Amino acid sequence: MTPAGHRLPRRVLDDLATGRGGPAAVELLRSAQHSKNLLLVRALVVLTHRMDHPDRAAVEAAYQMMGRLGREQRQAALGHPPVAAWAFGTASLLRRGGHAAYPGLLAAVAAAAAVRARADADLDVPLDPSTPGRLDLPGLGTLRVDPRATRARVRCAGGRAEVRCAGDRIEIGYDRPPDYRWRPFPELRATHGGLALRLLLDSGTWQHVPMTVEDGAHPIAGPVTDPGRWQHRLRGAWRLLAEEHRAVAEEVSAALSALVPLAAPRAGVRSGTFHHAFGSVAMSLPPSSRSAAVTLAHEIQHLKLAALTDLFPLVEPGPQELFYAPWRPDPRPLDGLLHGAYAHLGVAGFWRRQRLVERSPVARQHAEVEFCRWTRAAGETVRVLTAQPRLTTVGRRLVDGMAPVLDRWAREPVVPEAAAEAGRLLAAHRARWDRKRSEARQA
Repeated sequence: MTPAGHRLPRRVLDDLATGRGGPAAVELLRSAQHSKNLLLVRALVVLTHRMDHPDRAAVEAAYQMMGRLGREQRQAALGHPPVAAWAFGTASLLRRGGHAAYPGLLAAVAAAAAVRARADADLDVPLDPSTPGRLDLPGLGTLRVDPRATRARVRCAGGRAEVRCAGDRIEIGYDRPPDYRWRPFPELRATHGGLALRLLLDSGTWQHVPMTVEDGAHPIAGPVTDPGRWQHRLRGAWRLLAEEHRAVAEEVSAALSALVPLAAPRAGVRSGTFHHAFGSVAMSLPPSSRSAAVTLAHEIQHLKLAALTDLFPLVEPGPQELFYAPWRPDPRPLDGLLHGAYAHLGVAGFWRRQRLVERSPVARQHAEVEFCRWTRAAGETVRVLTAQPRLTTVGRRLVDGMAPVLDRWAREPVVPEAAAEAGRLLAAHRARWDRKRSEARQA
C-alpha cells in the first residue's frame, strides 16, 4: 500500500478560491486524503511494532489483509470518514506513548472490507475495552457480544461471513437473514435531477475516535432509531440543492459519504466537520429541508478547505492572535478566521441564489437579509485577512480569490428593508461581542 505524490493545478486552486471547485477538485482532494490515510495506517503498524503493543499481531495481520484487496476496496475502507479520523487520532496517541489508544480497530476495518468484497479472510479482532459488549465493523454495523469478551474472530469464506466470540457463532453478512444481535448502520439516500447522495449514519465507529477540541466538542447522538425523519429532511434538501444550487449539489454528491448525528440544540441546527474525516458532515436533525440545504452548503466549504490545508499551509506559524468573527461569540485564531470566511462565502452564495426562487414574500425577505448579512460579514473579514502578514502564498491566493466575489455581491441591489435588517443583526452581534470582551477584561 504505497501513497502517491500529489499536485494541485493552479487553475483548481483559483477555482476553489472563488468558493467553487466542483467534482474534479473534490476528487483531487480525496486522492490526497487517501495517501494521508495510507501513511497513517503504516504509522500504526510501525508504532505498535516499536512499542510491542498487545494489538501488534492483529494490526499487522489486518495491514497485510488490506494489501491484498483491490485499490478501490482499500480506498473505500480507509477513506470511510470515522476510520480516517480514528487513524489520525490513534497514531497521534501512540506517538505520545498513549495507552488509551485502540489500534486494534484496524482489524475491524479489514474485516468489514473483506465482508464487503466477499473476500476470504480470517481475522482476530481485539475489542475496544471502552465499549464493552460490542463489535463495530466500520461502514457495516454493530454486533452485540458478551460484555466480558476481549476478542472476536471474523471469518469470511464460501459465501458466508460470521463472527465467533465467547463461544457464539453469529452470521452477519451476505444474503442470509441477519442475527438479531447484528444491527447494520442505516443509510440515507436521495436522488434528484440525475444527482445522487448516499450518507451512512455510522454512529458506532465514531465511538472509537479519539476526539480533540479542534475536531469539535459537539455530542454525537448515538444510534439513530428513526432514520425516516432524517430521510425526509434529506430528500427535501437534496431536491432544493439539485434544482437551485446545482454546483453545490455536485460537490456534495462527490464529497460526502457519512453523516454524524449530533444531539439537538435548543433551537436551530448544530453542525460541523472533522478536519481528519474527509467525506463526513456532522449535524443535528434540521428543522426544515431549507435549513438542511444551507447547512450542507456551509459545511462543504469547511470540508474542502480542511483537505486543502493538508496539502498546503495557509498560515505561517506565529503568535496566537485572536480576531473578531461576525458568526461566533468567541474570538478566533487566524486560521479559524480564514475557515469561517470561506464557509460563509458559501452561505452567502446559497442565499444569493435562494432569494431569487422563494415564492413567499416572507421567505424572500429572509433570504435577502441572509444574503446581505453574510456577504457583508465575509467581506469585512476578508479585508481583515488581506492585511495579515502571516498568510502563506497559497493562503493569500485564497483570500485574493474570495475578495472580488464578495465585492461584486455586495454591489448587487437588495431591498432597503433587508439591508437595514442585515445591518442591525451585524451591529447587534458586534455589540454583544464587545460587551463580553469588556466584561472579561474587568473580571
